[in-house]
Amino acid sequence: MTYKICILIERLNGGGAERSAGLLSIILSELGHNVALITLFDDIAYPYKGELINLGAYKNGSTSSLNKYYRYKQLYREIKEHQFDIVLDFRMKNFPLRELILNKIVFRTNMINMVRHFNLKWYFPNPILLSKYLYKGYLSINTVSKTIQKEIEKKFSFSNVSSIYSPVDISYIKNKAQQENTITDDYVIALGRLNVIKQFDKLLEAYKISVLPLQNIKLYIVGSGPERKALLTKIKRLNLQDKVHLLPFQNNPFPYLAGAKFLIMSSLGEGFPRVLIESLACETPIISFDCKSGPNEIIIDRKNGLLVENQNFEALTNAINEMYTDNTLYEICKANALDSIQSFSMNQTSVKWDKYITELMESRF
Repeated sequence: MTYKICILIERLNGGGAERSAGLLSIILSELGHNVALITLFDDIAYPYKGELINLGAYKNGSTSSLNKYYRYKQLYREIKEHQFDIVLDFRMKNFPLRELILNKIVFRTNMINMVRHFNLKWYFPNPILLSKYLYKGYLSINTVSKTIQKEIEKKFSFSNVSSIYSPVDISYIKNKAQQENTITDDYVIALGRLNVIKQFDKLLEAYKISVLPLQNIKLYIVGSGPERKALLTKIKRLNLQDKVHLLPFQNNPFPYLAGAKFLIMSSLGEGFPRVLIESLACETPIISFDCKSGPNEIIIDRKNGLLVENQNFEALTNAINEMYTDNTLYEICKANALDSIQSFSMNQTSVKWDKYITELMESRF
């Protein structure tokens, strides 16, 4: 059977959850479902398929409470008018009163709470009793990693939790990676929003004491965000102005990933970091902390990358040195990169979502 499915998300630009939502709309549409994407902000860049309902058109630059009321009123109308069978809610849900109102008034259909990060407070408002009340009756809670699923089950005692990994469109990435790469240096890369969670400031220190600067291997950090000014200051303080370069957020980062020797991820925490599977799709090996959650469900240590003890920056520096100096290790990781992500392909993910939706809808009877 096919269903009317809504994907509700803040925007379709800027991060991994947003890119995953767009890819999921393509998967569900190609399975024959009638898909609509409702965005709360007028910020659309990633590929998608289905009807786009852009509530950002009602924002008009205003952040007033009245403006938010009009947008949520329009959300209520859209959900009521379309009579969706399922709403996949990708939004962050960290304002208790808003979530209570939305669930009691607006969300009058089968809901799935889409949890995309290990930081559960973004998706389950306090107090815990409120979240138990709101989400116990949901059709499902869907996560991007088994680690997150287990943590939700442990914390909330829910029985309606499942996990499906984020998809990667390998053909799309390979095609986009063919576009021009303006970097002429030999370099390694880090990619993500410039915020404290990514810990790019500490990555600068690890890079500085590694063998890379002496070998004139540059570090390119690609992304935008609130920590940009602080990072520029630190680059200057570490005297790395000719070694480290910041590039703004790129709608197409794949030529930069494909041209890098390897990617480094130094995050404090993640969900299921798309940058890792996208780097592997570009056949670029990866180094990452074993942070919660995601990396240890992607990295096969010493086969497609190096998995580093969580938050051990000395070990991160050692891993950087080893990946650069051990050519045998590097070639193994590079050769295995593409094959290692086949289970995250669009086809494999489509099979999982088809089974998931079918079983959920049949379980109602």
